[in-house]
Amino acid sequence: MQRIAAAVFLLLTTAGCVIVGDPACTGGSATIVVTPGVVVVAVGESVTPTANDSWCSNGHQSHGSPDWSLAQPGDSAIVMLDATTGRITGLHAGQATVVARSSSGATSTVQVTVH
Repeated sequence: MQRIAAAVFLLLTTAGCVIVGDPACTGGSATIVVTPGVVVVAVGESVTPTANDSWCSNGHQSHGSPDWSLAQPGDSAIVMLDATTGRITGLHAGQATVVARSSSGATSTVQVTVH
């Protein structure tokens, strides 16, 4: 079992996933999985990270799509973000942080570099 857990951990960390919360639904917490966790785009190029959010309610998981936002007001000079789909478009060279927020309050970030 430890080997399986180590293999899953290795896969998720090398795939750029970010996991926050309790995916086994034992503690009533929320989980957001975002892939990739780091994005590099050219000016004018777009990418849409894959994101799933889940939360526990009475020992059962519910699923949905997170809301997307920019971490800092100045990030809007670097990227354009679709708050519904998470689509990120490079506007100007620089770095920005995109935040995925679960309906239950858990968050995960995507680090974006535009060149």
